[in-house]
Amino acid sequence: MTNEVPASAIPLSVTLNPADRRNISTDLWGIFFEDINYAADGGIMSELVQNGAFEYRREDSINWRSYTSWNKSIPDGSVAAFSLSTTDPLAQENPHYAVIEVEHGSASLTNLGFDGMAFRRGKDYAFSIWTRNASPGAMPMSLNVELLGDGGIVIAATSLSIANRQWTQLHATLTAGADASQGRLRLVFAGEGTAHIDFVSLEPTETFRGLQHFRPDLVKALADLKPAFVRFPGGCIVHGKGYENMYHWNRTVGPVEHRPHQFNSWGYHQSFRLGYYEYFRLCETIGAKPLPIVAAAVSCQFSDQGPVPVPQSEMQDYIDEVLDLIEFANGPTDSHWGRIRAEMGHPEPFGLTMLGLGNEDAINDVFERRFRQLYQAVTAAHPEITIVGTVGPAPSGHDFDEGWRFMRELHVPIVDEHAYQSPSWWFQNLDHYDHVDRKGPKVYFGEYSANVWNAHPLVGALGEAAFMANMERNGDAVAMSSYAPLFCNINHAQWKPDLIYFDNKTVRLPYSYWVQHMFSTTTCDEAYPVNVAGNTTVRRDLSDRIRLNFRTNRADVDITDITFCNDETGDTIPLCDVHLRGSDVATALDTVAERYTLRMHASWKHVAWGFSLQFGDFGDFKDSNEINFGRGGSRLRVIRDGSGYSLGEYQGPVTAQLDDGNEWDIEVRVADRGRSLSLFVNGQLLASGQENPDEPRRIITVARDSAARNTYVRVINGSSAPLDIDVSDVLGALHIDGQSARNAAIDVLAGDDPYAGAMFENSPTMPSTHALDLSDGLFEVPAWSLCVVTLPEQTTSRE
Repeated sequence: MTNEVPASAIPLSVTLNPADRRNISTDLWGIFFEDINYAADGGIMSELVQNGAFEYRREDSINWRSYTSWNKSIPDGSVAAFSLSTTDPLAQENPHYAVIEVEHGSASLTNLGFDGMAFRRGKDYAFSIWTRNASPGAMPMSLNVELLGDGGIVIAATSLSIANRQWTQLHATLTAGADASQGRLRLVFAGEGTAHIDFVSLEPTETFRGLQHFRPDLVKALADLKPAFVRFPGGCIVHGKGYENMYHWNRTVGPVEHRPHQFNSWGYHQSFRLGYYEYFRLCETIGAKPLPIVAAAVSCQFSDQGPVPVPQSEMQDYIDEVLDLIEFANGPTDSHWGRIRAEMGHPEPFGLTMLGLGNEDAINDVFERRFRQLYQAVTAAHPEITIVGTVGPAPSGHDFDEGWRFMRELHVPIVDEHAYQSPSWWFQNLDHYDHVDRKGPKVYFGEYSANVWNAHPLVGALGEAAFMANMERNGDAVAMSSYAPLFCNINHAQWKPDLIYFDNKTVRLPYSYWVQHMFSTTTCDEAYPVNVAGNTTVRRDLSDRIRLNFRTNRADVDITDITFCNDETGDTIPLCDVHLRGSDVATALDTVAERYTLRMHASWKHVAWGFSLQFGDFGDFKDSNEINFGRGGSRLRVIRDGSGYSLGEYQGPVTAQLDDGNEWDIEVRVADRGRSLSLFVNGQLLASGQENPDEPRRIITVARDSAARNTYVRVINGSSAPLDIDVSDVLGALHIDGQSARNAAIDVLAGDDPYAGAMFENSPTMPSTHALDLSDGLFEVPAWSLCVVTLPEQTTSRE
C-alpha cells in the first residue's frame, strides 16, 4: 500500500466461544466456466484444428470466411481449385464443406490451428476427417496427412484414400517425431479427381483420467482446486444476442456434426465440440456437482439491442427446452432425452440437483414475468431441483435491490450475486454478508475478482482472500461462490484478470489461483465467530498532491470556467477551458491541498456516453479520485491500489435528461485528501460518499472440517509488517491438546511487494507448507500474506 501508516507490534489475540459455532455450506468453493478469452475452442477443448467444419462466416465477423485458418496451396506445375458447397452436405446443421478439384499434380490445405499447434515428441495424435469422392469415374484420391513442426518440417505423416462416393469418416493416428510450438496440420490431395471434406479434427490422445476432448493440463488445474461444483456454460453467452443466438443446450448434444455452430457473445466461434454432455462429464471427472445456467427467456441486457424477451407465444416451447435439460441429465434411458444421453455413452444419470435461471439480468416487469413462468414450471415438475436466481451484475444498485425483492417474493432458494471490484473494495466491505437474512434465500456469489486492469498483483488476491474468509464465516448464509473469469488464452484476452492463464503449451497460475486453492483444499463445515484484540486496520497516508485531467468517453463537451479553490487557504486557481473531442485532456493544475473545491461549466455538444474527471495524485498504484458522468448515471470513485470503486452513485432526472445542448454547472467538494466527495450539478446535490479511513487489513477466522477432524486458522495480513498471532485461547476453548498444538502446520502464501504479479504470468511466489509448534499458542505471519494453520485434532472430547 502507498505510504501505509505503521502497524502496532502488539500481538493480535484471538478468542472465541466454542458454543457459538455455525454450520456452513460444504459447497462454498466452486468454479465458473464461461467461453470468454477463447476458453473453449482454442482453450480447454483439446481440438487443435480451427474451423475444421468450414463454418466460419462473414455474416458473423467481417474477418471470417469459410476458409479462415486454412492456407490453400497449389504447387507450380499443378492444376487445382478450391471451392465451397452446401449441396447434399454431411449435416444440414453445418452445411458448408470444402471442395478440392485436382486436374493435375497435387494441392494442399494447411490448418494453422489456434495460434499454431503444440506437438510433443513421442505423443500420439488422433486425426479424423469426413470425405466423399466426387471424381468422375470414382477414381480414388490420395490424401497425405502431415504434422508440420516449427519451420515447416514434417514430423509425422500417413496416407489415406478417398474412395467412397458417400460421406465416410476416415481415421488415423500420428506420432510426433519432434516438439513444436507453432505446428500445423497439412492435407495433401494427389491424383486427378474431386474430393469433398468436412469436420477435420486432430486431438492429442492423452487425457486427464480418461476425459476425452479436454486438454489434460487445464483440467488438472481445475481438479487440483477440488471444486464442489462447476457453473457452466456462462455468463453472458447463455443469453446470446437474441433467441437464436442463445446457448440452447439441446443443440450441443448428440453427434458433433449435428451441433449447429454459431458465434458467441464475446465475438468468436463456438463449434460446440464441448457441449452439455461434455460439461457434465467434466464435472463427473473432477468430482464436482453440475450447475448449468439457462437464460431466463431474456437476452443479455449488455448486448447492442438490450434485453430482448422470448415472445409469450414461444414461452411454452422454451419452458419445455429447460425441462428437457433435466430429463437429459437425470431421466431414465427409456425417456427421449435419457436415451440420447445413453447413446452418447452415459446410461447412468448425471445426478443434477441445481439449475440456474438467468444471469445478470435487468430486473423489470418483462424479466419478472418470464422468470416466474420458468421458476413455477420447473419447481412444479421437479421439486427436487434447487433453483438459483439472479440479482443483476453488481453488489448494489437497482437490479440488485429489485432482484432481491423479487427473489424473496418467489422464495427462490439461492440467488446469484456478482462483483468485480478494486482490491480496497473487498477490504472495505468485509461485513457485506454479516446481515443477510438467515431465513431468506441463500447467496451464491457467482462471479467475483479484484480488478487491477494492468496487473494481477498480490494485494488483489489478498483482498479476495479477506472476503472469502468472511464468506466462510457467514457460510450459513453464503452457500456457494466462484471466481470469474476462469480461463484466459493470453493471446486472446478479452477480460482480465482471470484465474488461469494459458497458451498452447503452458498453464500459468497467478496469486488468485493459489488463494482459491488454499481455501478449497481446506473446506470446512463449521465456522466460529471470533474476537480479535489488537490493531486490525490500516490507514493510508494519502498524498495531498492535486492534479486534474479530463477523460472522454464518446462525448463532445466544452468545459469552461474551471477553477480550483483550496478550502483551507481560500486560494483560487483558474484553469484554461477544455474542449473534449475524442481525446483526453490534462490541465496545468499541480498543487497541494487537504480540502478543496472544483467548479466548472459543461456544455454538452454531442452525447454518446459521457466524460470523467480524474483528480488527485493519479498514476500507477497512486491514490486518487474519479467522477464519471454519463447516460448511465454519475459515480463518485476512489482509486486505490491501481483500481477504483464507487463511493456513491446517482441515477435520476439530471442524468436521465443528459442530451445534446444540456448546460451543467458542476461543483465537486473534496475533503480529507479525497476520502470524502460531494457532487453538485446545477446546485443540486447528486451524490456524496465517505471512505472509511481505517481499512481492515488484518483478518483472522477459525473454521473446522468435522469429517477430517481438522481446525483451520486463516490469517490474511494485507499490510507491510509481519504480525504476531496469539491463539492460546482458541486452543483451550476448542480442547486442542498439546500434542495437536505441537504437530500443527502452516501454509504460507506471501510476497515482499504487494504489487508483484504480472498479468498472464505465474505468481512470483507460491504457497509453502511448514511444520508449526503452537505449544505456547503464538506464531508469526509475514507481511502481505495469506496463511492457513492446520490443527489436527487428537482427542474425541469435542464430540
